[in-house]
Amino acid sequence: MGPALVILAGTLVTSTFVTEFTFIFGIEALWKTLLRFLVLSLILALPLFLIPVLCSAVKGFLNHGNHQLIQIEKYRDPGVRPLKNWILRPFQGLGLIMLIATKLLALLQIYTRHTIPVDAILPSGHFVLWHFVSTTTTLILASLLLSFIWTLDDLGIRHFDRKTEEVRMIGKYLGLLLPILFGFYGVINLWGNHTLSLAIRYILQEVVILYPPVIFLGVLHGRYLRSREEVLLLRLEAVRGNLLVNEKPVTPSRPREDGGL
Repeated sequence: MGPALVILAGTLVTSTFVTEFTFIFGIEALWKTLLRFLVLSLILALPLFLIPVLCSAVKGFLNHGNHQLIQIEKYRDPGVRPLKNWILRPFQGLGLIMLIATKLLALLQIYTRHTIPVDAILPSGHFVLWHFVSTTTTLILASLLLSFIWTLDDLGIRHFDRKTEEVRMIGKYLGLLLPILFGFYGVINLWGNHTLSLAIRYILQEVVILYPPVIFLGVLHGRYLRSREEVLLLRLEAVRGNLLVNEKPVTPSRPREDGGL
């Protein structure tokens, strides 16, 4: 949580004594900034409890025919690491949030047939029902997708084709490249509708506000996996296996049945 606390402290000082860059200024920033961080972190973290349900829902799709989910110990990495949790995954999260937000904005504009300002999907410094609903929807969708992809990655889950004996990473591009690349696509959309300086301001505001909660999600996700790994393996119906030199899985075995519900 180190980088998150640094940015949060910097936001507190800047918002209290310098400028209202994050929509809050003055003494009230001392408690409103912390409250906003807690609320956003809670919204991002709550979908973690839906991961077992999501795993149960997709197991039939991922385990069918010659295809089987398999856990490879070599790729298992549920721990919290600086590069992964401070840089890679926060950028994944921010990119995906940006992507979902711009798509949500486009849908709302089509539905209402009115131009909706971009700042309507950014967390504001005071409670506005419209902002709260749009922000909550965006964060929940992003959290569900990120948490599921991170779960498969951290548990070392791979897709095994019994016919071709190929082992593939699930969501490789979805988990890393798609959020970042299409997040930039969302930025380009902002550039198309607003001046470059205003677009950059919106992006920086989003990064400063959402970076600490996204880091919090990553840390909490790692701890959640360590306590629920057996349950998630059972829900996914994944088997355990080892890898030979030629990267073919062997000796698969079912996870323990005493993992709990």
